[in-house]
Amino acid sequence: MLNALIRFSLTHRTLVLAACVVVLVYGGYLSTTLPIDVFPDLDRPRVVILTECPGLSSEEVETQVTWPIETALLGASGVEAVRSQSSQDMNVIYVEFGWKTDIRYARQVVMERLATVPMPPGIRPQMTPPASIMGQIMHVGIHRRKGPQGGDLAAVGQTGFLAERTEVGNQPVLTLWRPRSRNDLTSWERVTVENRVWDGAAPSRTVTFTANGRSHTVRFYNPLEERMDLRTTVDWLVRPRLLKMPGIAEVIVMGGDKKQYQVLVDPEKLLEYNVSLQEVESAIKANNLNASGGILGEDQTERPVRV
Repeated sequence: MLNALIRFSLTHRTLVLAACVVVLVYGGYLSTTLPIDVFPDLDRPRVVILTECPGLSSEEVETQVTWPIETALLGASGVEAVRSQSSQDMNVIYVEFGWKTDIRYARQVVMERLATVPMPPGIRPQMTPPASIMGQIMHVGIHRRKGPQGGDLAAVGQTGFLAERTEVGNQPVLTLWRPRSRNDLTSWERVTVENRVWDGAAPSRTVTFTANGRSHTVRFYNPLEERMDLRTTVDWLVRPRLLKMPGIAEVIVMGGDKKQYQVLVDPEKLLEYNVSLQEVESAIKANNLNASGGILGEDQTERPVRV
């Protein structure tokens, strides 16, 4: 059989060469149309939804936030799977579409469905930027560092010193440190403090003292102020620096307390001046409007005026 095949090939050389060319061309065509190759496309269209739910437990997040969003998305066009993770104060929902779905169309579908979902007051789901399915969502926690003795820390002006406040028998105790290495608490050196005077308000958080012949005044934050200061630091310093790093698509800040103004209304004053609560609310809203005051000309310089 093999000898006959060899004799046929030698006799019909032109036919064998033509068959080889046909097989080569057909194989090249198939290599461009195969649905799966050695390096398959793993970037499946997926939309990730993050929702911050301050003050809600994991069970409340599941029933009040996660379940309504999942119910609205399951019937959306092109959605093949919906997965979610619910925890205290937040949830993450993964919406997966078919492999051939355009990611812009997928995000539009999710956006339209989210607009129809009723949410508790102050809760707004938000989509993360488009990213590869091979990417990861990292949860990073930030907290204020405690001192070598486990107390609260506060910077002492521009001196480089750090003051630590501890309590012994409900009485505040001040310790002043000179950090050699911020990450190595054992390298911190104690600085002599004299004439320390705490304020009279309880709990005392402001102290005046003398160190190295100079007088200093330091105020320690209360827990609410610590959370607000930490949130401000993350919003204005940590988040912009993380976004500059290659490979990071988005940084979403959750937790902490945002700085805000609170208006405390005295009911007796309202009655005395015959002012309603609605009038106070309207006055506050009108007080926070920005308007143009025109252009101020000075020599050859024009400056815009804002009111």
